[in-house]
Amino acid sequence: MNAPFVVALLGLGISILFAVNAVRTLKAGKDGHSRNAAVIHIAMAGMLAPLCLIVIATHLP
Repeated sequence: MNAPFVVALLGLGISILFAVNAVRTLKAGKDGHSRNAAVIHIAMAGMLAPLCLIVIATHLP
């Protein structure tokens, strides 16, 4: 496996983890910093995951 493929897999895993934790935080109904951070993490995961999928598709071993 080449380095971009492995890094994209790791990035996709971390992106999914951030999104799942953010959704759990939003469902818990927390206010303030936790809610703001969760919204930002969902946006970040929404931008990072498609990029990781593109890199995975273009660098398949």
